[in-house]
Amino acid sequence: MNIIDHLKQRRTVRQFKPDAIPGETLEIVFEAAMWAPSHGNTQPWEFVVIGRETRARLLALFRTKADELLADPDLPAPKRNSITILKEDFGGAPFMVAVVCRPPADDLERVENPLSTAAAVQNMCLAAWDEGVGAVWLSFGRAPPVRGVLGVKEGESVVALLAMGYPADVPKAPPREAFSAHLREVP
Repeated sequence: MNIIDHLKQRRTVRQFKPDAIPGETLEIVFEAAMWAPSHGNTQPWEFVVIGRETRARLLALFRTKADELLADPDLPAPKRNSITILKEDFGGAPFMVAVVCRPPADDLERVENPLSTAAAVQNMCLAAWDEGVGAVWLSFGRAPPVRGVLGVKEGESVVALLAMGYPADVPKAPPREAFSAHLREVP
């Protein structure tokens, strides 16, 4: 398969089968992350594998935030559905990992570290999909209480909290705008 087809076929998955992801598959996912571009090949990321105790603490925090969001009568139905599914133990994902970027040493790293780390997360999601594993990229990891649960140090940032597993449901592709709607030329 060529890369553009692979990119178009990847989906965000929110409902997972309980089947464990084999260690060899997780190694492929982490290896893919290590090949993401980073400024000066600094590789400013760390992977925090989430165990049962930490997951239970994160789920309690997530449910509190979810209830807050679900109380909004104007919350769009697709978002309401996603939150409701994830509120049930992160959609049943058998594996979770936080992707954290190191603190910046200067102004360039303040911009580059999170961007490079996000590229590593994208590589992880694509490699996982290639292995039949789905993922949902949660921004919930940025919340201050979550940082404490994960042991994130001062200056570090949580770029992604990934819930991963074999899809129980693969959603249809959401519509995309034509790239031309986002294209601008300068002389």
